[in-house]
Amino acid sequence: MKRINLFVVMLMSPFMGLAQMVISAGTDVVAATGTTMATTSRIENQSLKTDFTNLKLILAATGTAAQGLVNGTLRPLPVGGITINSNATFALAGEWLVKNELIFTKGKLFVDKTPAIPGKLGYQGTTPLVGNDDSYVNGRIFMLSAGNPHIFPIGNNTGFYPAALKIDDADAAAGVGMEIVTTNPGFAPVTGSIKEIFTDHFWELTAGTSGTLNSSNPISLSSNGTSNFFTGDGDALVLESNSTGVQTNLGGIVNNTFYSSTQGVSSKAKTFGLAKSDKISVIVHKLITPDNDEKNDVLFIDGIDSFPENEVYLLDRWGKEIRSWESFQNYPQPAISTQANFDFSKLEIGNYICVVKFVRNGKEETINQMIAVLK
Repeated sequence: MKRINLFVVMLMSPFMGLAQMVISAGTDVVAATGTTMATTSRIENQSLKTDFTNLKLILAATGTAAQGLVNGTLRPLPVGGITINSNATFALAGEWLVKNELIFTKGKLFVDKTPAIPGKLGYQGTTPLVGNDDSYVNGRIFMLSAGNPHIFPIGNNTGFYPAALKIDDADAAAGVGMEIVTTNPGFAPVTGSIKEIFTDHFWELTAGTSGTLNSSNPISLSSNGTSNFFTGDGDALVLESNSTGVQTNLGGIVNNTFYSSTQGVSSKAKTFGLAKSDKISVIVHKLITPDNDEKNDVLFIDGIDSFPENEVYLLDRWGKEIRSWESFQNYPQPAISTQANFDFSKLEIGNYICVVKFVRNGKEETINQMIAVLK
């Protein structure tokens, strides 16, 4: 095994190709600004003094065998950026901290939790991460900077299943990690709300060292178009199992291959999955009686809260627009007949038309309903 045993090694060249690099204990290795280094094999760091903050590391092996990246110390090894452009899988052991960029072209980055020095990959940059079917993290990646949203470019041996979650400042300091697992955390159908559960894989979340999230942001999970699970009747749901095994239905909306929860994750969120409910009916109530009795005082649309990507139009009998709403939501029946800055008590007695447009599983649906105003 070839070793680099220099006391001071300055990596100043714009490009340096190597097959294997071992940095022994006590060696001072500092990458100068603008340094790019390509490796086709193994890097092993045994020094507490190594600083690759200014280094752009390119993983460029050919073939199919797994290549090794080893940080042999307990200190996180800072790297300015990593580009994986390889036909091989690179296995990461030890703790690596990517400061600025993590670029996926081809090849997998396997974060191995089983060796004597388990792998841990942290990302501190703010540039959104974009993986693909041929290149992603097989294992867990931690987000260490606040962002809206952070994309977790993760998958497993069966495919690429990214997730998106906004990371707040309080959570970024400790890191929020996510990986794909195959063990069902105990998700089960619930009569009337959960019809089927997607059981091929699940998303497992780790919140820092405490296991508790400070934020409660919605989460988006991608099936990456690999399943026809949501074809036919039924609507998408995101399920959560917390650290005590309690199952929660977070609701769901669809945007291409991403299924986003309509509720925020809980502080003890642990595992997420996709499910399908019975088809949610969107029904416009046919009567408005704005008399302040807290019954039918306002326009009310059953089921619309499950489809926040919507538009609602209130037209008179001749089709002239009276009022329109984007992202309409139902309000509790108020003491006075107002909703979304509109006073329904000012409507004249008679017939009106309500047009509702909303997106269900990526497709737009339209409902036209005649309604009556009585006083």
